[in-house]
Amino acid sequence: MKEALEVSRCIKRLAFVLLTFWNIGLCSFAIVTGYSVKDGYVALDGVGPDNPIIYDNDWWFDVFDKNYIWAQASLGKANLRGNIVSRDMWEWQRGYTYKFEQSWEDATKALNAARSAGLKNIPDLTRGSDRALECPKSGRIEDTVPYPSDGSRLIVIEAKRADPKKPLVVICGGPLTTVANALITNPEISSNLVVFNLTVTGGYNGKDAWAAYIVCKLTRYVDWGGGEFWDKDSVFKESDFKELPDNPFTMEMKRLIQTELGRANQLGDGAALVWLWRHDCWRAVETRRAIWHGTHVAFEPVVNETDADVLVIPKASTNLKSCRDEFFRVICDKGIYHGKN
Repeated sequence: MKEALEVSRCIKRLAFVLLTFWNIGLCSFAIVTGYSVKDGYVALDGVGPDNPIIYDNDWWFDVFDKNYIWAQASLGKANLRGNIVSRDMWEWQRGYTYKFEQSWEDATKALNAARSAGLKNIPDLTRGSDRALECPKSGRIEDTVPYPSDGSRLIVIEAKRADPKKPLVVICGGPLTTVANALITNPEISSNLVVFNLTVTGGYNGKDAWAAYIVCKLTRYVDWGGGEFWDKDSVFKESDFKELPDNPFTMEMKRLIQTELGRANQLGDGAALVWLWRHDCWRAVETRRAIWHGTHVAFEPVVNETDADVLVIPKASTNLKSCRDEFFRVICDKGIYHGKN
C-alpha cells in the first residue's frame, strides 16, 4: 500500500513537471507576453477588450478600478466572467492582520451598491484564497502545497475555455495567491492566461511573495510600475467626480477621492483595465526576470530578452491623461444605470 501511494505521488509530480514544461517550461522556461510598441501605443499579443476577464481583489473601497470594469460590464462592453475575493495576506507569517471575512464583507457592500444603482451584468462574488502559499524547503514550485478555492477553480474553468491566442485575462488588485493555486493544481492552463497586477515586488501587492513568483514562472505576467506607485493626485482630483450623478455607486467614489487614501491610491490596480480599452495609456515596456530571494521576489534587468519572464510597464511610461480620459469616458456614461439614475 505504501509503495502504491509513493508511486502515485511520483506520477503526480511527473505529470506536473511534464505539463508545465510542455506549456511554457518549468521555472527557467517561462515566457514574456508578446508585445509591440508603435507611435506611443503598447499592444500585447491576443489581449484586448474582447478577452474574457476575471477581476480579483482583496479590498473593494480603496481604489476605483472595480467601478470602471463593472461600468464596462454594465454597458455590455466587457466579458467579465467573475469577481474573486482574495484575502489580504498582510503579515501572514505572524497570523495575518485581516480576516478573510473582512474582505468578503467589503466586496459584498460594493456589489450591492452597484446593483442598487442599476448596474447589470456583474457576476456574483466568488471566494478566493484565504491563506498564503509557502515556499517549500526544496525551493521547487512543483513541491508547493496548494490550497484550492472556488476562485482558483473558476480560473481553471474559464482558462480551459480560452486559448493561447485569446487568453483569459486575470486582473489582480491584491495578492496573486488565487491565480497561483490554479496554476499549481492545473498547470495545463498556463498558456491560456495573461495575468496583470502592480508592484508585487514591494509590500503593496507582494505580500504573498511566493505566489507572485509562481505566477511569474508559470504563465504570462504583466506588472505595472515594477515596484513604483502612483503619485498623489496624479490621475484624479476631487473636481473630476463632481459631474457624476449621486447614487450608491458614485457616492463612494466621491467620498474616496476626498480622503488621503483615495488621493494616494489614484488609479490603484486599474492601470491594466483602462489600457485594455485604450492602448496609448502605456507608451513603453521593459522585460525583466523574476528572481526569488528567500522572502521576496524581485524583477531584475536582463542582458538578453530571451532570459526575461516578466513584462513591466514603467510608471514613467504611463500616459496619465489618457488613463484619466478613458476612466471618465466610461464612468460618465449614463447608460451604465439602465435608466435607473
